Amino acid sequence: MECCYIPLKYVDENNISYQYLVNRYKSLRGLEGYETVRLADVAEEITDGTRVKREYLQSGVRIINIGDIKNGSIYPYNIRFIAKEGLEEQDYIKKGDILVTGVGKSGQVVMVPIGLEDSVISSDIIRIRLKNRESAEQLLHFLNSELGQYALESVKSGTLNRISVRDIRELFVPVKFKVQQTNTTLYHGLHRRGKELYDECKSIFEQVIKQENCMFEFPNITYCNKQILNTERLDPQYYMYYESGLYSFIYREQSNIFWQKLSEAVEIKKSIRANMPEDAVVKYVNLSNVDGDLSLIKNNETGVFGELSSRVRYSLQVGELITAKAGSATGTENHITAVVTHEYANMMASDAFYNIVPKNIDPYYLLFLFKQPIILKQLERAAVGLYFRSISREEFENIRIPRLHCELDIAERMREYVGVLQEHYLKDEKEGSL
Repeated sequence: MECCYIPLKYVDENNISYQYLVNRYKSLRGLEGYETVRLADVAEEITDGTRVKREYLQSGVRIINIGDIKNGSIYPYNIRFIAKEGLEEQDYIKKGDILVTGVGKSGQVVMVPIGLEDSVISSDIIRIRLKNRESAEQLLHFLNSELGQYALESVKSGTLNRISVRDIRELFVPVKFKVQQTNTTLYHGLHRRGKELYDECKSIFEQVIKQENCMFEFPNITYCNKQILNTERLDPQYYMYYESGLYSFIYREQSNIFWQKLSEAVEIKKSIRANMPEDAVVKYVNLSNVDGDLSLIKNNETGVFGELSSRVRYSLQVGELITAKAGSATGTENHITAVVTHEYANMMASDAFYNIVPKNIDPYYLLFLFKQPIILKQLERAAVGLYFRSISREEFENIRIPRLHCELDIAERMREYVGVLQEHYLKDEKEGSL
């Protein structure tokens, strides 16, 4: 365990826990060269988010939850909506507000971009509003710096790593803090363009298939038809599916939709250990290298083949897809899927994925489908396991996918969507490796 001597002047008699004292000491020592001020004395407002009763809708006011904040950014792709009723003026966020996550993965700090103005935030996020943009930029970079993170670590408490509004108010921050030069305009512009493209895809798709909430409500049942009884599946969720609007919809004859088993449109590669020298240095992709929200491979790992897990089996080629076949997010809105682009060609991948080779379907249309509830709910129903869920190959191959006259229009936009996001993330990877 790290241990250090902390002079008495840095000790807070109200909290003498080891974690608090060490992080407070590191933060205050690091700030000794700065003129500092209590954050509450320079902020226009410091508050948490709305506590209005939450019921998610198809449209309304966007509400940002903790899960929407990752890697220093607000991910706009899965933000949900709530009704306007009950919201007050102070619940809405503005461009330039600083948001700090308050529980779980607490201490993440982001600035609200122009595209998310007039959204609201959940009650476990803290909003800091300063009087001018320059001060907000400085505060953002301080809180995301090593010193700022020490300060935030020092005020976390309990098993949920909770940070309170009161704690944030009492933080001492530098009056002036050097802002690193980053192209935030480009960053937010790329995210905004990515969201526009994805929204266009959804609009085209939902002109044919309207994904309404009632379609995904599985009724509670205590019986099942003996003809569909599977002795290997005794979980009720599996059989509720047969009574759902989703099941009825995907097996209904429709003039504008042709339904196809996944196995009829793709080849699913077998998981076979590669035949290569044990001392070969290889690049490979794990579940953690794929962003579930963006459906994008963001980076990769490197290792000696003979030292890698025996699960690293697939050799990836351009235009193939990788999608999770196991994990806690399987079948949820965070289900992991990505198209292999030329940057990742000939790399390897873990058999925690299914490696899919499209045959008579555009890979980018398939990527879009794997982000839609109409497919994700089928995956959720197919998965077994309580905490670590997995999907058998047989169940996976029988997932039903819609073939539409407009799928190439969707594919074209999804191809641009991936390219736009890679423009930012691959640039970051290259700069980080210099």
